[in-house]
Amino acid sequence: MQLIALLLLHANVEGASNVTIFRELSNAGTSVRVIHPQGDVSADIGKTFAVNAGYEVDIVSGATPAVYGSASPDAVTGATQFSDTRQVARGGLSVNTALVGLSAAYSYGWESDYRSHTVMAAARGDFFDRNFTLGLAYTRNFDSVCDQNNEGAQGPLDLQPLTSSEHCFATDQTDVVSRSIAVHTFEPSLVWTATPRLLLQLGGTVQIIDGFQSNPYRRVAIGNQGRTPQEHLPTLRQRYASFLRARYAIPSLKAAVSTMARVYRDSWSLEAATVEAEVSKYLGSDLIVGVRGRYHVQSGAVFSRVASDYRTRGPAGQYWAGDRELFPLRTLVAGAKLSYLRRREQRPNAFFDEVELNIKFDLLSYHVDPGAPNEARKGGYIAQGGAALRF
Repeated sequence: MQLIALLLLHANVEGASNVTIFRELSNAGTSVRVIHPQGDVSADIGKTFAVNAGYEVDIVSGATPAVYGSASPDAVTGATQFSDTRQVARGGLSVNTALVGLSAAYSYGWESDYRSHTVMAAARGDFFDRNFTLGLAYTRNFDSVCDQNNEGAQGPLDLQPLTSSEHCFATDQTDVVSRSIAVHTFEPSLVWTATPRLLLQLGGTVQIIDGFQSNPYRRVAIGNQGRTPQEHLPTLRQRYASFLRARYAIPSLKAAVSTMARVYRDSWSLEAATVEAEVSKYLGSDLIVGVRGRYHVQSGAVFSRVASDYRTRGPAGQYWAGDRELFPLRTLVAGAKLSYLRRREQRPNAFFDEVELNIKFDLLSYHVDPGAPNEARKGGYIAQGGAALRF
């Protein structure tokens, strides 16, 4: 115990906390709000080991259309109110030497209708006088989602949605069932210190999702007979992405420029491209101001159709979706960030090594095809405030 206490006494400790507010606005009374407080702490124990832990909460509330694509005015304008709280607790351990690093982590997330166990392992190695860093991470999710018990359904068109999460994960209830989702994620990356001022990173993601991926509450109007079955998506999805990041320092201006480009494709034939740029600059010795912009464009999944097509032409095969993220979509984000950073060198008698305070604000704008899900939600904002202390 004395050895552990001695190690902790000389450990480098960092604590960080922030609160994020996301608000998606709508002119049809179907807005969504998320309040997200989060806290993290990490400590270096000796020269080799480090531990970390964290906890976060999503407090979600809002309204969503009762049925996507229904020709009934009541169903189109009627909105279902919802609220839920999602919590995640996590912890991890890492081992770092001069040239090699290994880490492992576990997290558990829970809400009224979803459970998630996540394990992660990662490794990195430095090569060629540390000018190159090669990394590989693997994440495995063991998830469970609550769904309506549709055991008696004759086919997908007879599937009924979940109406309430009240009985979810209760072993003595027969009106609901628990469906599993397995997620495998591989993330290779390569970082190259090209020059003392230029840092480049090339990476990618390969993800395989196997299990129930529909929204259990969502109905979709199919055909001209007024049928509104539960959303029905494939149970297997393979996702592939690659990206390139660059960061260039401009010492004469006390500034840095960061850029990113990413391309994506999955087995549902959804393709996407994203570009992002950020400029940050010191104002004096303590303040850092940054501005950024992000543009994302994507096609729709092969089975996505606007509401009128689902009603008149029926589904594209045996699947149908009411999720805006599976339809053609363009998103524009513009934002700014202000940080206050104070180090011990600037205040030798301080008890901390570094303190950081920051505020950030982003504006979002969405563009979807007429008749796509949540067409009335044109944009929103993200506001965040945070603090970090290192000692």
